[in-house]
Amino acid sequence: MKHYDVIIIGGGHAGTESAAAAARRGAKTLLLTMAESDLGALSCNPSIGGPGKSQMVAEMDAFGGVMPRAADRAGIHWRTLNATHGAATRALRAQIDRDLYHSAIVDILSEYKNLDVVFEPVENVDLENAIVNNKYHARAVVLTTGTFLNGMVTRGAEKIPSGRLMDDGTYQDCDKNISNILQNVGFRMLRLKTGTPARIKRDSIDFSVCETQPGDTPHDWFSDGDENNNYDAVCYITHTTQDTHQIIRDNIKNAPMYNGDIRGTGPRYCPSLEDKVMRFPEHTSHHVFLEPEGYNSDLIYPNGISTSFGTDIQDIWIRSIPGLENCEIARYGYAIEYDAIDARALNDKLQSKDYPHLFFAGQINGTSGYEEAAAQGLVAGANAAAYALNLAYLEIDRTNSMIGVLIDDITTLGVDEPYRMFTSRAEYRLSLRADNAIARLGKIGVDLGLIDAAAYERKLAARADQITENDKFYAGYIARNEREIAAYKRDAELKIPSDFVYSGLPGLTNELVEKLTATRPENIADLTRIPGMTPAGIMVVLRKIKA
Repeated sequence: MKHYDVIIIGGGHAGTESAAAAARRGAKTLLLTMAESDLGALSCNPSIGGPGKSQMVAEMDAFGGVMPRAADRAGIHWRTLNATHGAATRALRAQIDRDLYHSAIVDILSEYKNLDVVFEPVENVDLENAIVNNKYHARAVVLTTGTFLNGMVTRGAEKIPSGRLMDDGTYQDCDKNISNILQNVGFRMLRLKTGTPARIKRDSIDFSVCETQPGDTPHDWFSDGDENNNYDAVCYITHTTQDTHQIIRDNIKNAPMYNGDIRGTGPRYCPSLEDKVMRFPEHTSHHVFLEPEGYNSDLIYPNGISTSFGTDIQDIWIRSIPGLENCEIARYGYAIEYDAIDARALNDKLQSKDYPHLFFAGQINGTSGYEEAAAQGLVAGANAAAYALNLAYLEIDRTNSMIGVLIDDITTLGVDEPYRMFTSRAEYRLSLRADNAIARLGKIGVDLGLIDAAAYERKLAARADQITENDKFYAGYIARNEREIAAYKRDAELKIPSDFVYSGLPGLTNELVEKLTATRPENIADLTRIPGMTPAGIMVVLRKIKA
């Protein structure tokens, strides 16, 4: 049996970021994934950044992360969203060349000499003893299985057990074993859903009737930039029509989202087109962003029209969109259902409360999006290495990072739909900007060995004048934030024992007892965020702790 400090299961954004973080901390690390093409696969829209997301990418860069570097190398169209607004709401977004990004991830991972990448399916996991495929053992295991847990692709009446549709049109096998293993050892499982639109041949689109959307020149970067990246692609915007919407309404009984074939909960903030049409009947059109899958790719990603309709109906309504009347569809859209755990079983280190050698990151925790997955991967990998090597943990919270907001939300509140990060989720968002991420977190990264001191100093110097100007602009708000943060940290210091018993406490309803027992908040700050928690209930718990 081969022994490692950390084993990562899954090679997507969470897995690659997790493996790199563990390796940077000195752990002998094994990354297991089914195929080389998994590494950094942009399986949906090849883009990175946007509101809330670009702040997390900047925070990953402060910890020496992989995603910011790869995105700088592979970006082909760059825009700063909300550019006329304050710095706290500005968001860098880049359209990414799918192949260049994959190559960049492979190259970056090859830099870590203590990281082995092995391409083989994971068919057996002994979670309690940290043994994988009966031949690999580790002190800590990180599960980053994405949509592969019991994945089921649905397209009209077509159902295919799969975790992903590959670029060549074939399907990649899902994993039916790990989901059952997790359930058998006590994890509560959720059933979630996401989707993707068709891919359209570039040469078959009439761009003359579309609105041109050029990128910013010059533009900002996610990390240090890449002097060899001179790509300058153009994106376009078209829109659905009333005819599009009528076709969807006429055929809604054939949509798996509406006829009961799909039972998993989809992301509220990234709905399918059929969902938009039915939920917002007052809208006569919706934007469709025509975005290239690569600088020289012949495929266009029509952002905004993900669907679960069958191919026959997609053929009709896609061609009712201006510019797409004569389009050639290279691959049809589909929905995918998959299993996830209830992330309330984890602590703020993304570590299992019951099995401390197990860590989880990405869509398995109920989140949606590349950036959300990678951010969790970095934290889980860094902390798996800490557990394995008896090092200091990477401990962040909602007061100092967007990543901390994400982790606190999913581990304290849980999810009832795929979780997506937005700036509005952070109450201290005026302090949690992309420009000051290195100033907020870089020193923590240096202390933990996630980023070297020279890189930290270089990045800090490059952002200094921007940071100073924006801090002055928000000075009054930041001062108020600091007072609120001080109060939050006082509550966070009041720890709740892991075996604390809530049943029988006066002032707590049966519903609250059930929620608190399932969540097991680690401190009073977490306790106060449980839905339905009252001041009287908080005092009851405080008195019991201090008794």
